[in-house]
Amino acid sequence: MAAPTTLEALLRGARAAGRSGWLVAPALLVAFLRAALLWPALLFAVAMARLGFLSRLAGGLASPPALLASALAAVTAPRTLYTLGGLWLAGLCAAAALRIAFWSGALPTLGGELAAEAPRPRFAEGFAFGFARLLGTALLGFVFELLAQACATAAALASLALALVRPGGLRALFPASVGALALALALALLLLGALGADAALARTALRGERAVHAFALALARVLARPGAFAFAALALGLAGAMVTGSVEAVEAAALGMAKGAPLVLVLGPRVMAGVLGAGLAALLELWRIASIAALACGEEG
Repeated sequence: MAAPTTLEALLRGARAAGRSGWLVAPALLVAFLRAALLWPALLFAVAMARLGFLSRLAGGLASPPALLASALAAVTAPRTLYTLGGLWLAGLCAAAALRIAFWSGALPTLGGELAAEAPRPRFAEGFAFGFARLLGTALLGFVFELLAQACATAAALASLALALVRPGGLRALFPASVGALALALALALLLLGALGADAALARTALRGERAVHAFALALARVLARPGAFAFAALALGLAGAMVTGSVEAVEAAALGMAKGAPLVLVLGPRVMAGVLGAGLAALLELWRIASIAALACGEEG
């Protein structure tokens, strides 16, 4: 596959996402399961607050502030906080692993459509044999994004410190220029981290490269064509946000007309609108990843 232009990458990504539209169904399932993995921590916190509330209530009549204080004390107890932290961290790790497992099967499927290869069960094959390799690249990308966020935070703080200095006359030009440069560097680092991680995942899944090699080549591709990668990612990300917002606006307008209707009648349209919005967002996410994969894995020249 020759190195595509930005428009060609977007068109190839749209074709691959359209032909692999069935991936929206597992994407919705993964999104639901990832959200459900964070429920145990919330349910545990609610259960501990309830125990604290009932223990105070069992001791006799108490004022509402005393009941709330007892529930808060039960939730903020050291053992409770340790358990909550463990449940929350375990949920985050499991949700991240579930996301990588999905992309280990989805990326080969999209790659086959990008290369116009003969159809075959790439999702099951990638899910079974590509997860471990993709997990290493994802961990490396996570570390790189953390470093990029740390550098961006430092640059933003430096810009803020310079903004607090108010020299008079032309002396204000230097701190203003350095502050603007620091802010631009912070934004560039955040964008580079996100794009480099996605491009490295695509190279590992489609070319079978090891984590370090894939990440180095992915960063080289992003730095060689930053405008193409940024436009593909930001344009489709913005489109996804607009679609989700539009669906929510239509849902709010429709439910506003049905104000006062029984909950049973309102629940169905609300669930359908939510699924529709999530499905369209998932399809646009497939388009975005496919376009980045086309830019990251196309041959040079």
